[in-house]
Amino acid sequence: MEAAIPKFWDVLTYMRMSSLVLFVGGWAAAGYYLAPLLFERFEQATEGYVAWMVHTFDRMFMTVTARSCVMAIVGSMAGFAALGFWATSGLPSGAGYAMLRLFICTFLAFGPFRLPIGANLPRFVVKKMWERRIIKFEDQLLDALSFLSNGLKSGLSVIQAMEMVKEELLPPISQEFALVLSEQRLGIQLDEALLDLEERVGTEDVQILVTSINILRQSGGNLAETFDTIAYTIRERKKVEGKIRSMTAQGVSQGVIIVCMPFALAAALYAMEAELVTRLWTTWVGWLMIAVMLSLQFAGAWMIKKIVTIDV
Repeated sequence: MEAAIPKFWDVLTYMRMSSLVLFVGGWAAAGYYLAPLLFERFEQATEGYVAWMVHTFDRMFMTVTARSCVMAIVGSMAGFAALGFWATSGLPSGAGYAMLRLFICTFLAFGPFRLPIGANLPRFVVKKMWERRIIKFEDQLLDALSFLSNGLKSGLSVIQAMEMVKEELLPPISQEFALVLSEQRLGIQLDEALLDLEERVGTEDVQILVTSINILRQSGGNLAETFDTIAYTIRERKKVEGKIRSMTAQGVSQGVIIVCMPFALAAALYAMEAELVTRLWTTWVGWLMIAVMLSLQFAGAWMIKKIVTIDV
């Protein structure tokens, strides 16, 4: 029996498959050998950003390596670039549209103007984590001042009162006071340990607390009464802040509604006339209109935030 002669399309298929294998293999080999070099260069370019993230995690008593931070940044950039590539997949083919897609993907990947997208998303998340920790710390500070005052009134020393705060309260304030006590046991003066606490937390209430303790320990005075006064001041300021939040709540809600309204309207119009609305992301004129709309949205949101934000 004669051997079957492969058809032309079979040979062509084999050639295409072989070319695809060689292409994928070549890119895989290049990535395998170039990835360490590119990763090192990226680490050098984002050294300050990564160092800030590692330092902030350390201040939150969390152990996160620099490599994990770099991977988070790279992953965020790749995810937003893929999102931009998917969102612009409906654009027609052509050099101009290809440049537009590249611009959108690059914009989403790098996140200019400190927008919480792309490379800036990890920074935004870490900042929110730190702000949430500080808010929780300030809420616990009133209880800590009560413990310190009552401990001093019952005859305990400042160190013993801090030990009570560490044992009775929950993190994050127990972690901060535990670190102060650990530094004091290692030979660091209590004044310096408290100054380190002030530098780590950096709030006005902690500055008042640390300054009061350091001054009264050197010059003498009634620390228990001082703690009560600080607690009263913090409590009254929180009342004022609560009143301000209630007075500006209407402006905040109006700002949220105004910002969300175009997206809700677009979704409603898409449900009614999908063919017309899809022109927004399938033509360059539509993308231009989206860019103008987003710019005006960000400008309006920034102005409303400035109006309703009142420092106490």
